[in-house]
Amino acid sequence: MTFEYSLVGGVNDTSKDAEQLAKLLKGMNCHINLIPVNPIKERDYVQSEQRVITAFKNKLEKYGINVTIRREMGRDISGACGQLRKGYLEQAQ
Repeated sequence: MTFEYSLVGGVNDTSKDAEQLAKLLKGMNCHINLIPVNPIKERDYVQSEQRVITAFKNKLEKYGINVTIRREMGRDISGACGQLRKGYLEQAQ
């Protein structure tokens, strides 16, 4: 089973958050796909720093959980997840 976990800087990206997630999934044969949030204009979400993302991943792996960090693509042209949707909605109005 794969779980998608969106990391939002200062909201759910602490060591304690990783520990709570690991305890929740303890004993499950699962994989976590960490998704660093992409900033969009109408939200004040902040992407976690790379060192925080890596520390979160390492903490989960310490608990024996398989983890990947989603590769970032399209952010430079506002075409990443969340950003592209926003652009489409603005054009449709």
